Amino acid sequence: MREQSTKIAVCAMMAALCVVLMVLGAALGIGMYLAPMLAGACLVPVGKKWGTRYQLMLWAAISLLCLMLVSDVEENLMFLGFFGWYPALRPVLERVRKGLRLALKVLIFNGAVVSLEALIMLVLVPEDTGWILPVILLLVGNLTFLLYDAAFLPSFERTAARYLKKLFPRF
Repeated sequence: MREQSTKIAVCAMMAALCVVLMVLGAALGIGMYLAPMLAGACLVPVGKKWGTRYQLMLWAAISLLCLMLVSDVEENLMFLGFFGWYPALRPVLERVRKGLRLALKVLIFNGAVVSLEALIMLVLVPEDTGWILPVILLLVGNLTFLLYDAAFLPSFERTAARYLKKLFPRF
């Protein structure tokens, strides 16, 4: 019973933190990549401790809350379409050989982001914006994603696990 209460408490705190990060990202106008990345990183400790099932259920709950509470559609789609579920896929990709791993990560990122941006540009913003701006955004997004994956997620994972261990000794 106590274990289940701890899981619910930690998942509720992470969900609240993720929604706050997404709302702040929309309010400050920095939400396209940054807010979904930070919100997705908050799912890492849950997945590390209780597995992918809890991590994906938390992602689904946060996605629904964000769709109701966050005004930036592009930010919501980035979290829903990539940065929310990527932390659950990352441990699987880490078991692949290094050269192939990097290629798979970049391919998955580009597939998800290009699909989402195509959806946004064709459905939500149907006017022609040219091709230079989307290409620049994709290049910046790739660079940001690689830094996020190589530097931020591993260090966040260690730090979050340490603090959660202090808050919840049985964590």
